[in-house]
Amino acid sequence: MALELNGEHTVDLPREKVWLLLNDINVLSRTIPGCDSLKRSAEDHYELGLKLLVGSISGNYKGSVMLSDKNPPSNYFLMLTGEGSIGFVKGGARFDLNEVAPNRTMIAYHGAAEVGGLVAGVGNRVLNGIAKFMVKRFFTALDREVLESGAQGEASVTTATATERKSQHEQ
Repeated sequence: MALELNGEHTVDLPREKVWLLLNDINVLSRTIPGCDSLKRSAEDHYELGLKLLVGSISGNYKGSVMLSDKNPPSNYFLMLTGEGSIGFVKGGARFDLNEVAPNRTMIAYHGAAEVGGLVAGVGNRVLNGIAKFMVKRFFTALDREVLESGAQGEASVTTATATERKSQHEQ
């Protein structure tokens, strides 16, 4: 079953700092919905563990994330693959960062994914709703990171393993 996601989200940080946040493994581990582990396996390659609830079906996914076609601080392409007890997902998205005002950046995303297995059985309309909900959760968590980054004055890139999440980010 094919899914498409396109949209925009604006954050109150300069583009360079947003770029750093979106490339920080610890930030990603706290902002990706359901992420319970994220470990760097190579440059711009990560192993990912997710625990997801889709409709009335829940399960664990193991997969990988790869960042490519990087053009700092403007854009990159993210490729995701995952398999689990309730199915599989394979997809990708392009993220474009555009500074729309001083200290204000719009993140535009354009992506598609293929979903199969039990999880696809909930239907395209339900999956589209869940995907939009998960995107909203990601950007809500990113907004928290932006606020913290702004309060600290600087974002920094961390390449350490991130396996623990604060309970407030797991909701």
